[in-house]
Amino acid sequence: MALRFKAVLALALLASLISFAKFSHCQGTTWATPDQYIHACYSDLPSLFSERGLDKNQWPYTSDTNAVEYPVLTGMVMFATAALVNSPIAYFNINAIFLALLFIGLALLIRKMRPELSYLLPVAPAMIASLYINWDLWAIITMMLAIYWFDRKAYAYSALAIGISISTKFLPIFLLLPIAFILWRQNQMRALVKYFVTAIGIWLAVNLPFMVTTPTGWWRFYKLNLERGADWGSIWLA
Repeated sequence: MALRFKAVLALALLASLISFAKFSHCQGTTWATPDQYIHACYSDLPSLFSERGLDKNQWPYTSDTNAVEYPVLTGMVMFATAALVNSPIAYFNINAIFLALLFIGLALLIRKMRPELSYLLPVAPAMIASLYINWDLWAIITMMLAIYWFDRKAYAYSALAIGISISTKFLPIFLLLPIAFILWRQNQMRALVKYFVTAIGIWLAVNLPFMVTTPTGWWRFYKLNLERGADWGSIWLA
């Protein structure tokens, strides 16, 4: 079922508003416990604003033990938006605006890629339930752009997007496996090498300044993920 542009836009806007209504319940209690868990409106956005020193304009990777638990591009989004506000509620709201725009853009991108599936994302209950829980949409939209450009054989743009995406969240690195397999199967070894060199080069260009200036704070995200066990987001505990 292919939907028109306006229909996808309307569905995505409606979904983002419904999700915001769910999360905004916690604004009345400033995300106090146990209210934020009872009403399923917990969000990293206001929590990390104060817990990681963003409310004091602290550089996200300065602390060896309390650096933000996100890769550097997400950390920069967190830092930049914190500079614009002075309260957890305002911080949540400004980030929610950006996330809603990303969500709408993602829905429209999917419509361009697969028009017949364009309705699935805006009506997905999991998407509505978790839209404003963290900054992951910054990684998801760049990952989808990598897929979009790869399908159109714009490999340079795809590699650029995946390098940025991995600098935003580590999950997109797994996309490199099917990309490598497809190019290898098509006997495009030169394109495969160029793709990986470009993606790694972009990742290094983004990360190297942080690796050199604040190595322990930069490494904290990777260390936490290497050491963490299964949590409530894992199928292991389903």
